[in-house]
Amino acid sequence: MRTKRTAAVAALSVGALFLGACGSAGGNNDAAESEGGNENIASTINIAISQAPDAYNSNTSNANSVYNTYVTNLTMSNFAAMNSDGELTPNPDMGSYEKVSEDPLTIKYTIHEDAVWSDGTPIDFDDYLLDWASRSGKFLNGEEDIFQPASNNGYSQIEKPEGSAGDKEFTFVFTEPYVDWEALLTEPVMPAHIAAEQAGLSVENNGEALVEAIQNDDIEALTPVAEFWNSGWNFADAELSSIPDTALMPASGPYKMETGSNGNLTLVKNDQYWGERAGKTDTIVFKAIEDTEAVQALQNGDVDVIEPSGPTVDTKTQLEAIDGIELEVGSQMTFSHIDFDQRPGAVFEDLAVRQAFAKCTPRQEIVDKFLKPVDPEGVVMDLREFQPSSPEYEEVLEAVPTAAEYKDVDVEGAKALLEEAGKTAPVDVRLMFSASSQVRADITALIKNSCDKAGFNIIAQPDAEWTSKLDEPGAWDAALFAWAGSGLIASGESIYISEGVQNYGDFSNEEVDRLWSEVVTLTDASEAVELKKGIEEALWSDMYNVVLYANPGLVAYNSNMEGVKYNPTQTGITWNAYEWTKSNG
Repeated sequence: MRTKRTAAVAALSVGALFLGACGSAGGNNDAAESEGGNENIASTINIAISQAPDAYNSNTSNANSVYNTYVTNLTMSNFAAMNSDGELTPNPDMGSYEKVSEDPLTIKYTIHEDAVWSDGTPIDFDDYLLDWASRSGKFLNGEEDIFQPASNNGYSQIEKPEGSAGDKEFTFVFTEPYVDWEALLTEPVMPAHIAAEQAGLSVENNGEALVEAIQNDDIEALTPVAEFWNSGWNFADAELSSIPDTALMPASGPYKMETGSNGNLTLVKNDQYWGERAGKTDTIVFKAIEDTEAVQALQNGDVDVIEPSGPTVDTKTQLEAIDGIELEVGSQMTFSHIDFDQRPGAVFEDLAVRQAFAKCTPRQEIVDKFLKPVDPEGVVMDLREFQPSSPEYEEVLEAVPTAAEYKDVDVEGAKALLEEAGKTAPVDVRLMFSASSQVRADITALIKNSCDKAGFNIIAQPDAEWTSKLDEPGAWDAALFAWAGSGLIASGESIYISEGVQNYGDFSNEEVDRLWSEVVTLTDASEAVELKKGIEEALWSDMYNVVLYANPGLVAYNSNMEGVKYNPTQTGITWNAYEWTKSNG
């Protein structure tokens, strides 16, 4: 069962590119002898991050940002991970898994016998049972899910797992096939013993009490567990002036939390980590630095790695002029778009108004001014589930004729549509975007220059708290931001289906819902392309949103760094940071 509930940001499976930034470059960059005894290897690596992490549990609807992922890449482990080629790779450190049945789809997982949280508590069935419960959408108080996951994708099709507290094996049995089953356990799994203890379950038998509550559908006992899971791991503010006690944030990855303050978050090697992916550098510090200040911070040596969220031609030019750094530029799976609030009574409830806005949006001009200077191969993006670099892109686009109707700016056509909708006065549109993004502000100015001529009155709405307002009725009319695509088959479902938790504007289309229900239950992933042709056409004909372009990516790092590898997926640059080292030379 899927229920609609409040959500603030994107699900991890598709993520959201948070363009805000805050904090300053605190901390230090002193080199010291590492634990390995090699005086030529620095003990600390500093990473610039455009927006401070805001939660340890990045699985919730209000904390699922790529910036939290940058951290959990290092503090959390799971059965598989996404590499820089966009491929899922098993992680033997966590254990193993195998498909034991096709009908019903059944996956057996075996947790590594030595796997423990950094506080010494074994990682076991309890953790994965709570993970399933929190994401399944099956624990309702009335019609509302007591948990607030970013997405129910896949988990809602899994039967309640059976097992006993402390087990090192568990099995997922699917009520219907799920095409991306292997990707389900690539995301952070939270420590069940902490959630149980904080919810007031018996300290003596946390595991047994929690397992029993889930298996018995005990909503009363689980409600305080859900309340803690939803917000108990949140950080107080963007300056990280208050983070939960590190005892409440044990790690399953090669690093663990140490401190947070002044926009900086410090990780240290997890001395309880049992696997082959142990960290090579003693300390990793994330520093929240405005994109506009990141280049200078790298040049000054305040940070060692930067990955600006919205790279511009100025950023690229400045970096090319600095000696002693490495620069990598490429396309990302992330794409920029403008979403509409389509709730009853909203400006864009009327299809004709949405179509008019799409006709006056100068997409090619936006690409020419903000994408091509960074990525000369960049083009206007006409699909949502396929990027221009995808091998299937042209084939799918040929099956989506409506997209061609919005290729060029058509101010007169937009005027006619507004008249058709009975809009005789200028139509006010509050266009919300990240307050810290100059690129978003400049794009909005171009849209205003064009769409005001068609009968709109575009009102720029920069907002530092835009992510928390996406699912707030009446807070915006249109929103300019980006999704970080996963490269998976079914990850976009919750963005586009009627009851999807990431469908912030309440778009509803029966054909889209029907086709997605077929996509997610495929057993042959190759069949998804044909189904998604229909989805893409329906999203254009019913005007879900206006797609702009696939975002460019840029990573720069000191040349004395080893192991840094550009990653175009939502996992981000820290996907392999446990391998990084920095020489003192």
